[in-house]
Amino acid sequence: MLLIQNAMIRGFTHTQDILIGDDGRYLEIRPNIAADQISGIEIIDAKGMLATPTFVNTHMHFDKAYTAIGGRESSLETLEDSIRIMQQIKRDYTVEDVKQRAVRAIRECVMYGTTKLRTNVDIDNMANLVGLEGVLAAKEETKDICDLQVVAFPQEGIYCNEGTERLMWEAMEMGADIAGGMPAAEWLDELKRKHVDLVFEIAEKYGCLIDMHIDQSKDMFDRTLEYTAWLTLQKGLGGRVTGGHCTSITYQNQSHAIKVMKLLREADVNICTNTQVLAIMGIDQEPRTRGVTRIREMVDMGINVATAQDTICDGFHLYGTGDPLDYGLVGAYTAQYNTPKTAGLIFDMLTKNSARIFAPDERYGIAVGNSADLNIIDAPNVQEALRTRASRPYIIKNGRVIASFSKTATLK
Repeated sequence: MLLIQNAMIRGFTHTQDILIGDDGRYLEIRPNIAADQISGIEIIDAKGMLATPTFVNTHMHFDKAYTAIGGRESSLETLEDSIRIMQQIKRDYTVEDVKQRAVRAIRECVMYGTTKLRTNVDIDNMANLVGLEGVLAAKEETKDICDLQVVAFPQEGIYCNEGTERLMWEAMEMGADIAGGMPAAEWLDELKRKHVDLVFEIAEKYGCLIDMHIDQSKDMFDRTLEYTAWLTLQKGLGGRVTGGHCTSITYQNQSHAIKVMKLLREADVNICTNTQVLAIMGIDQEPRTRGVTRIREMVDMGINVATAQDTICDGFHLYGTGDPLDYGLVGAYTAQYNTPKTAGLIFDMLTKNSARIFAPDERYGIAVGNSADLNIIDAPNVQEALRTRASRPYIIKNGRVIASFSKTATLK
């Protein structure tokens, strides 16, 4: 058994003790649990530090991670150029190379306190299924420290990339967990809708969740987000469909955007924004567009909005560490959230909102009976955790300490 003493849990005004059973689940949460009456118990004194449920990161690309350690091939910085860079890189994928890079990225995310991760893997006629095979091998190697979901992701489109439709079905048979999509890659509107239809067909066949990069452009005429929401509503898949990025809605006129957001709320479609990839700029001149969805409006309207890392040092995004407190802070700046209350909204996006995307049918959080996946963060509250990107001395999965992250600095 594990007893965590003197922990500050969000929603409580005073510190609490947390007792975790040998089965890795929370047994008791209350002040002053008597340790001397429990045999064979391990004790952690949190000393007033913040205890939060594990971070959940639902939008990654582990097959691409660390492919830009030596820099990018081009000095250009647009999304279109990033796609071209990665097209060349993934032609040279090997299973072992992808596996090693993915394992490194997974382990680093876990080190920062994220034990639930979802990664997209490119499925196309350049990478074929090599990236998927490598990531599935990484999933097996890291299964003791991380719950990993794998999305079959047609980065290059389906109907404009010969053979991808067949590969998508094969990817699901190989072990991909989630049906992904990228309808903006198609040339014609009717093919974009056909693309979405196929993703829903795959999800229906395999009984899986849907997670698509959708309306990921500044084309104000892109309408696949609303079409996806409509299908979600018609098929009764509320809570099981997620749209990633969703940037086109930012450029649409206000009355239309409000209509789409109402439909998203009605259909219960999740939105995952990836604010760190603001580093990728549009092709226009100043003021340059930077692709982020309507975070504040969606949150205020009651849509489930999460935020995630997206990429770590690849052809799209030179930066990124996998630390949720890094990309959470960027999200706070981007959404202009600048109060303790709105800092809490950002923290929700890193935890419970993302958990709704990751496993809509499972219980999550620090509550009796739940799986004890949590972090002890060296901060008194969430805004200080974000501000300082605080140390995490105890990262716990299934009631077992598996990692520790410390920020240290010495002035001499």
